[in-house]
Amino acid sequence: MSPRLPLALLGLSTLGACALSATPPVNVSSAPTRADGHVIQVSQTSARMEIAVAPGESILTDKARSDLHDFASAYLRYGHGALILSTPSGGANANAASMLAGQTRMSLVDNGVSYGAVAGSTYDASDNANAPIVVTFARFEAQAPECAPIYTQDLAHQEDNQAWRSFGCAMQANLAAEIEDPSDLLQPRPDAPRDSNRRTTVMEAYRAGQTTHAVRDADERSTVSNVASQ
Repeated sequence: MSPRLPLALLGLSTLGACALSATPPVNVSSAPTRADGHVIQVSQTSARMEIAVAPGESILTDKARSDLHDFASAYLRYGHGALILSTPSGGANANAASMLAGQTRMSLVDNGVSYGAVAGSTYDASDNANAPIVVTFARFEAQAPECAPIYTQDLAHQEDNQAWRSFGCAMQANLAAEIEDPSDLLQPRPDAPRDSNRRTTVMEAYRAGQTTHAVRDADERSTVSNVASQ
């Protein structure tokens, strides 16, 4: 072998190393994916319920109480901010509306809504003798992306070896339809307060030199061989 050959190979390897070092690194975590093109749009809207108030009426109907039960459940599940209770004033049914508004608030409280979460307000209804009590709260809605039909895409020929146009769109559309509170797509929920009772019990047992794990009864001490033989 020629003594110059190792030197030539060394030079080629050096050039290859320079070429590799000159290639900028790729940040995979920030690279866009096909799913990034199928964004779920989240918008704020409001839920609204009206309670009819006839002049001289003094008691909420069973239908109104049933509707308030469902409305309170919806607020507790995906409501945000205060629950607004708007009472008509200035109309012929103003006295009846004022009386029913108090019953409406208590019905909401009885169904789990905190008293302080119900914000009372009034609106001018002088031109409407049967103006309703209006209950509203803010909520969020998710709009699923529009997915291109599969039959419009040639999945057998992808020259650039990339995912097809609607890849990942169905998953995003399903997520938009299934998520209970779309505000979770905007920001995470705050952590709930931790339950430190168990941790305190374990630490006290540790300091006293006692066993820190839970006590097992005889039924939990079965071995694999005993279970297999039964």
